[in-house]
Amino acid sequence: MMKKGSWKQSIYPLFLATLLLGMSVFFVSCKDDYLYDDSEPEWLGASIYDYLVEDGNFTNYTRLIDDIGYTSVLAKSGSKTLFVADDDAFDRFFQDNEWNVGSYDDLSVSQKKLILNFTMINNAYLVETLSNYFDGSLQLGTALRRETAVSVLDSIPFESGDMLPQGPVWNGFRTQGIHLLKDATSWPMVHFLPSTLSNAGISNSDFTLITGAEREQTDAHIFNVKVVERDITCKNGYIHVLEEVLIPPVNIAEHLRRNPDTQIFSSLLERFSAPYFNDNQTIEYNQVNPDQPIDSIYEKQYFSAVDGAVRYPNGSLISTEFLLPFNPGRNSYVPPGAGSALQSDMAAILSPSDAAMNAYFETGSGIVLRDRYGSWDRIPDDIVMLFLKRHLRTSFIETVPSRFDKMNDSENSPIPVVTSDVQSTYVGVNGVVYQTDEVYPPDDYVSVYGPVLFSEKTRVFNWVIRENDFRLYLNSLVSRYSLFVPTDAFFNNYIDPVAYAKDVKGVMKYWYNTETSRVNATIYAYDAVNDIVGDSVAVITDRSFIANRLLDVLDSHIVVGDVESGEQYYFTKNGNSIKVQGTGDNLQVQGGNDIVRGIAVNVVPNGVFEQQNGITYFIDKPIQTPLRSVYRVLSETPEFSEFFLLLNGLTGTTNEVFVKKTNYYGIDFNIKFFNTFNYTVYVPTNEAIRQAIDDNLISDWEEINGMPDTTSARAEEIKKLERFLRYHFQDNSVYISGTPVDKLYQTATIKMDEETTQFGTYKDKYYRLGISGNGDNLQLSTENYGTARVVTDNGLYNMMVRDYIFSNNPLAYREVDGTGTGADFNASSITTSSTAVIHQIDEVLRFE
Repeated sequence: MMKKGSWKQSIYPLFLATLLLGMSVFFVSCKDDYLYDDSEPEWLGASIYDYLVEDGNFTNYTRLIDDIGYTSVLAKSGSKTLFVADDDAFDRFFQDNEWNVGSYDDLSVSQKKLILNFTMINNAYLVETLSNYFDGSLQLGTALRRETAVSVLDSIPFESGDMLPQGPVWNGFRTQGIHLLKDATSWPMVHFLPSTLSNAGISNSDFTLITGAEREQTDAHIFNVKVVERDITCKNGYIHVLEEVLIPPVNIAEHLRRNPDTQIFSSLLERFSAPYFNDNQTIEYNQVNPDQPIDSIYEKQYFSAVDGAVRYPNGSLISTEFLLPFNPGRNSYVPPGAGSALQSDMAAILSPSDAAMNAYFETGSGIVLRDRYGSWDRIPDDIVMLFLKRHLRTSFIETVPSRFDKMNDSENSPIPVVTSDVQSTYVGVNGVVYQTDEVYPPDDYVSVYGPVLFSEKTRVFNWVIRENDFRLYLNSLVSRYSLFVPTDAFFNNYIDPVAYAKDVKGVMKYWYNTETSRVNATIYAYDAVNDIVGDSVAVITDRSFIANRLLDVLDSHIVVGDVESGEQYYFTKNGNSIKVQGTGDNLQVQGGNDIVRGIAVNVVPNGVFEQQNGITYFIDKPIQTPLRSVYRVLSETPEFSEFFLLLNGLTGTTNEVFVKKTNYYGIDFNIKFFNTFNYTVYVPTNEAIRQAIDDNLISDWEEINGMPDTTSARAEEIKKLERFLRYHFQDNSVYISGTPVDKLYQTATIKMDEETTQFGTYKDKYYRLGISGNGDNLQLSTENYGTARVVTDNGLYNMMVRDYIFSNNPLAYREVDGTGTGADFNASSITTSSTAVIHQIDEVLRFE
C-alpha cells in the first residue's frame, strides 16, 4: 500500500517537468512558455512559499521572501528553484559570519536580496538535472555553473577614494569616491554535482582541496555547502535544502582585493583595470529607485580581449601587451575557445600570498627584480604583465590539483606547482583562487633574457629580442645559453657590413628612442684604413632595416652552451666564432673583426648574471664579427698567393669557386659551395703548392691556358684542379683552441670511383679528412694516407672570415651619406652568411 504523500513524490516530478518544459529536451537551461505561469491546476499542493511556511523550520527564509517582496511570486505557480537554509543553519550563521551580523534584524536590504536571489534560479531543476545545459544541443552532465536571480542593482557599493586602485585612470575619483559595480553581469552559482565532477575528471581529493569540504560519491554541493535534502517538489518548482546559509561569493578578482593575504598580487592585477561609466545601469537603477537616485554608476572592467575592455575609458586603444588573458572580474566569464559556455567551465588564479611575494624578492630571480626596482609597485607594467599571465588560468577544469603536474602556461612552459604549495582556496562566482606559498615566475624572469628585460641599460637589446620574437628562444629552460648584451651606452661604432662594401663606409650607433619606443641608428662616416670614426651623416628610423641589422648582431651574441668551459673558441647562433678568455667579471670576448683591430670586448662591472638556463654578460661594446671574406684574406695574404692564384683562375669557368652574382652578393666574392654553415679552409704554403706543380700533381694556369680551349684534356685538367682545391675546404670550423680533437670531417670534393681509401669513403660521398691535435696544434690525415700539419709559427692560423649574402649588390644602394645613385641605403638587408676559419698547412692535401 502506498504511503501518504508517496503519490505526489513519485508521480509529480514527471508531471511538473512535462508542464514546465512541454515536450522539449528534459530539464536544460532553456525554458519554453509555461501554461501555468499565471494560473495553476486546482489539485496541486503547496507552493514553494507555502511549503516553507507550513514546514515551520524556515522562518528566517520566509522573512527574507516577505521583506524582499517575493511572497506573491513564490506563492503562485511558475518555475523556480530555491536553495534554502533552515533556522538552525541561520542560528549558526548569526553566531559567525563574514558580514558580522548577529541577528536577522541586522541584515540590510541589500544583504537580504543577495541571500534570497543568489539561492534562486529562474527555472525548475532537480539536483540531477542541474548538470545539463543547452547551447544549441543538449550537454549532459557537464554544467558547473548556472545564472542566479541576483540583479547587479541589488547592491550598488560606494567606494571612497582610499579604497580605489592606484593609477591615473582612478585619480579623478580619489577625492569624492565613486558608485562602482565590480561587474555588470549576472552572478552565477557554482555547483559540484556527481555527474559533472565525474565527466570533468575532478576527484574527491581535488574537490576537498578546492572547497575544504568532504564528499561522498552521490553528494551535491553549491560552492562548498552541501545539499542535505533535495528535490522537494512544489507546484511552482523545487526546493533544495542547504546545510548552511550561503553568502554569495564574489568574483575572483574582488576576492583577491579583499583578502588581506593577497594584497601585493591584487595590486598588480588592479593596475590593469579602470572605471567605465555604465549608462544602462544608471538609468535602470534610477527608474527602480526614484527616491534615491545616483548620478553616475560605473563598472569596473579589467583589460582583456576575453570578456574585458580593450580600450581605455577615454576611448584610446589598449596595447595588446597590457591585456590580461581574461577578465578576472567578469562574473559571467566564458572561457575562450570553440564550444565554451558559462556553464561548462570557469577560470582559476594561482595567487602567491604576500609572504611568498616578499620572500621571492630575497631569492633567485627575485633578487634581480628587487635590486633593479626596489619594490613590486615600481616594476613596469609590461614586466608585471608577464608575471600575471603566468598565474592566470583560463580553465578551472585544467587547473584542478590532480592536473598540476601537467600544467603549462600559455607559452607551453611547465608551471611547477604542487598541492603542498596551496595554503588556501576560494571558489568565486567565476573561478577558483589557489593561494600559494610559492611564486611561479615567468621564464622571462629566470632565463638569460631576464637581466635584459629588467635593466634600463639594455633597452636596445630588449627591443631587438622582442622585435624578432626571440623571447621564447631565450626563455627555453631545456637549453643553456651564454648571452652577450652590449649595454646602451656602449652600443656604438658597430661597422655595418653593407656599408663596409661601399666607398663611403659607415659605423652605427644604435639607440633607444623613448618617444617612439623603438630603436634608431645614427650613421657615422668611417675611415676603415686608419680605423677612425668621423661625423654623423644620417639617422635611420626604418623599422625593418634596424630589425634586420640588429637580428644579425643578436645572432652573433648568443652561444648555445657555456663559454667558461675551458675552450677558447665558441660558435654563436648564426655560426660565427668568438674567442673567449678569462671568466666571470674578468671575461673578455672577441669577434673576428675585433681580433683584426686588436680590440677586446669586456664584461662591465657587476655585469654577470647567473640565470636558470645560462649566464648573461653585459659587455662594453658589440662583438664585431669578421668583415673579411675568404676571398679577401686569400687575395691579400702573400703567404697564400699561390693557392689564391689557382682558385682565382677558375673564375669565369663552370668550375668557379669565387662568385659575385645574384644569391651570392656579399662584401666582395663568396665561396660558391658555402651554404650557411661554418667551414675550415686549409691553405698550403706557397712552397708546397709550387712543389705539387713541379711534381705534376696539378697544373698551374700557365700550363692550362696553354692548352687549346677545345681539347678535353684542358677541361679535364681544370676539373682535376678544382677537385684538388676543394679537398682543402672542410665542413665545420676547427680551431687550435687548447682542447684536444680527433675526428673525421667532410670536405667539398665528392668521391667518384670505387677505390678503397683510408677512411673507407663510398662513391658519391664527400671525401674526408682526419683532424687530430692536443689543443696546441692540428695534424691532418688524408684519404690517400698523406699527412700535413697546421703551421703555427707565422700566426697564419685561427683566422676568422665570413662570407655575407646581402639581398642585393651593395652597388645597388646609395652611400650611407645619401650620395650616389640607387635605392636608399636603408633598403639594404643581410640575408644570411657562412663563416670559416683559415689555417696555413705545410703540405698540399690529396685524396688520390
